[in-house]
Amino acid sequence: MSGLLARLRSLWGGIRRRGNVEAGMAEEFQNHIELRAADLVRSGMSPRTAARQARLEFGSAEQHLHYGRRARGLQHVDRIRFSLLDLKLGLRMLVRYPGITLVGGFAMAFAIWLGATTFEFIDQVVSPKLPLRDGDRVVAVELWNRETSQREPRITSEFSHIAPAIQSVHGLGAYRERRVALQVGNAFGESIDVADISPVAFELAQRGPILGRPLAAGDDAPGAPAVMVIGHDTWLTRFGGDSSVIGRVVQVDGVTTTVIGVMPDAFGFPNAQQGWLPLRLGTVVEPGAGPPLTLFGRLAPGVTREEAQEEVGRIVAPIPRVGPRGVTTLQARVIPFARVSLDIDFAQLMAIRAINVGFILLLVLICGNVALLMFARAATRENEIVVRTALGAGRGRIIGQFFAEALVLGALASTIGLVAAGAGLRIWMQVFEQSEGTLPFWFTPRLSPATYLYAGLLTLIGAAVSGILPAMKVTRALGQRLRETAAATGGPRLGGVWTVVIVAQVAVTVVFPVALYYMQREVVGLLSLDVGFIDREFMTARLYYDQAGATTDTTPAAVAQRAVKFAAARQRLTVLLATEPHVTGVTFAERMPRMYHPYRLIEVDEGGSAPLHPQWPDYRVSSVNVDRGFFDVLGVPVAGRGFRTGETQVAIVNESFVRVVLGGRQPIGRRLRYTYFEGDPAPEPGDAPGPWFEIVGVVRDMGLAVPSTADPKYAGVYHPVDAGALHPVHLAVHVQGSDPAAFGNRLRALADQVDPLLRVDRPMVIAGLADRNIRFLMFWLYLMGVVSTIALVLSMAGIYAVMSFTVARRTREIGLRLALGAQRAPLVLTILRRPLRQVGLGILLGTAFLIISSLANNAMMVTAPWVLKVGLYALGMLGVCLLACVLPTRRALKVEPTDALRGDA
Repeated sequence: MSGLLARLRSLWGGIRRRGNVEAGMAEEFQNHIELRAADLVRSGMSPRTAARQARLEFGSAEQHLHYGRRARGLQHVDRIRFSLLDLKLGLRMLVRYPGITLVGGFAMAFAIWLGATTFEFIDQVVSPKLPLRDGDRVVAVELWNRETSQREPRITSEFSHIAPAIQSVHGLGAYRERRVALQVGNAFGESIDVADISPVAFELAQRGPILGRPLAAGDDAPGAPAVMVIGHDTWLTRFGGDSSVIGRVVQVDGVTTTVIGVMPDAFGFPNAQQGWLPLRLGTVVEPGAGPPLTLFGRLAPGVTREEAQEEVGRIVAPIPRVGPRGVTTLQARVIPFARVSLDIDFAQLMAIRAINVGFILLLVLICGNVALLMFARAATRENEIVVRTALGAGRGRIIGQFFAEALVLGALASTIGLVAAGAGLRIWMQVFEQSEGTLPFWFTPRLSPATYLYAGLLTLIGAAVSGILPAMKVTRALGQRLRETAAATGGPRLGGVWTVVIVAQVAVTVVFPVALYYMQREVVGLLSLDVGFIDREFMTARLYYDQAGATTDTTPAAVAQRAVKFAAARQRLTVLLATEPHVTGVTFAERMPRMYHPYRLIEVDEGGSAPLHPQWPDYRVSSVNVDRGFFDVLGVPVAGRGFRTGETQVAIVNESFVRVVLGGRQPIGRRLRYTYFEGDPAPEPGDAPGPWFEIVGVVRDMGLAVPSTADPKYAGVYHPVDAGALHPVHLAVHVQGSDPAAFGNRLRALADQVDPLLRVDRPMVIAGLADRNIRFLMFWLYLMGVVSTIALVLSMAGIYAVMSFTVARRTREIGLRLALGAQRAPLVLTILRRPLRQVGLGILLGTAFLIISSLANNAMMVTAPWVLKVGLYALGMLGVCLLACVLPTRRALKVEPTDALRGDA
């Protein structure tokens, strides 16, 4: 092992300080020659003769340097070295061959952009870095139930034991996240995310406010004045950036609260909060009681997470917990704080990171096609390569030149790709936040140094694939070609590697447009979804009761009491809304049209039904609980009858249910029951079936899901529910003669008037509920469009390169055959048979993949029209790919026998 390390050190030293090493060797050689010359002078030779003899005896200094390089293992480095001249030549090639520069450079830039953007986002997800001083030392402390293997969120009792005793974690604190209604003066605005948090958090973050002061010790004491620190965005949007905001009195969930500080921009600890309130836990000490908490702190100097975890485990071990099978204990876990919102194990972590391998393979595939273009270009430079070889240039030297040329192209592509990656990451984060919510504050739209290194690695891989591989192919058997006299009988030939590249590229070209088509169809389905009523006149909002703000009592009796209180508050709110001048109706439901509705599996009685979808054992539908007057308020007629007061075991279905489940049969009086609910464990054999529900009415489709042959869950079922049985609920307020979108603040004011703990969250017009999903899908639609375009351009460029190469290699053959009387069209077909086979095989494989994947996922049903569409699509793609053959074919047809026989080509 020591010998290997010494060898590696010698090799590295020879590469890093090569000039110094060889200069020292040359000086040593000269000393030896001078010493030998002095000996010869003493023996009677003249100084001039002695110097000549000494040099003859010693031999060539350059040869000894060569032996030294071999001894240090540098001969392979010499073979592939390239110089500044090669880089200059690479820049010339960019200008000389603009087609390859544009196509190859853009393709490599796209692969590097996609790879770098994905790498950066994955790195921020699985290896987040807190933008705090010593952020890697900030940890979260979790307690897990040993019996259920689930995290225990209600750990107020344990926190009271851990905080005064722990030594391995400094500044241990706790927080809980919630949304609150913030009223500034008489203005109600959007609810904001806040954290009830221990004041020690601001000491841990070591970030002071830009105005006022942070939470401090004593603010969390019982009976202390209600205070609040606000975020930078809240300060700008709700207070207009007023520098005199400190001391302002606001209403937070109806509680009079004083603003004491404003935090700087981009601060959102512990997650993405815009407000911080002191955490007041009261005197709750019963294990399992209290609000959900997350513990945090900073590791003490020199302490590891494992040591802290062991100490926390010792502290909580004596505290009993009641589990499903009796009394159990808790297990401590100390994890990096930024991982608290990412509940994944090591295997999942590695699987996420493995996504990067897919993008490296994509780069290799793209650069393989670029390599094909470079190979075709290299074939036109064969005479240059042969001459350089005859003049003494080794194969490694020529390969190094090709690598340098590809590296210049890759460097240009990498620069473009990184610039696009920075912009793409910002756009991606904006799209994600618009559709999924605010990202944690440690996410940043800037590329990290690791991403730049990764892009450099991609550039080297791309340059190796697109430069070294074609160079090795074109320089193979150079000695033999030097002895060949006929240019047309020698030269490199396309092998199996290039065939695989072309076939794979054509197959990918076939697949991507189909994926684009299905995504576009989903977007069109969302845009054209008919909900059966005038949804632009209805405002909806999520209505809930702030249980965390009301009490920390989580016993069943307390929960039931709050449900009754919520139902009464919702009823009072409905009465107040009815008095508003532009409000003509109010109703509620578990979910509104255009929202996502979980799927259910059902079975129906023996009155006849449609065939089952092959992917599911029972009928797959959507269901939702609604107010008994839901359809009347929305203005949707019911065939049959509506819901009556007091009845529960009834259902109203939509027209798609009648068609998809019952096969068009009479639905009134039929019965259904549920066999599975999305997210529930799979039913065990012998489990008692659920109750039957009688169908009493039919309504038109109301936007439960986009109709699709792949998923029949657009068949819908509605059930009646009382106001107290749902929490939270979604209100639907019919606003006529006014803008429903502007009614949100009025709704918040009325809710606050009814009960300060009654929350109104995210009011919006029902017609705009799907806008976030549409924006997210449109982002991916545009991205897939770019990918499809690049795949198509690369395929056509690769096919063009193959055809051009074939014509160039066989020009003399074409001339000979034409001189012997061969017809041009059959001759061209004979010569171009191989490229056409490659295109046909790629289209066949791509089409087969689409058919198999579609059938496996039940994305479509095999019918005669479907088979016809697939066939026409394959023929269309064949026609598109064959467009790349037009110019080479015309060039072959224009070959004159006399010109070809001269051997100029």
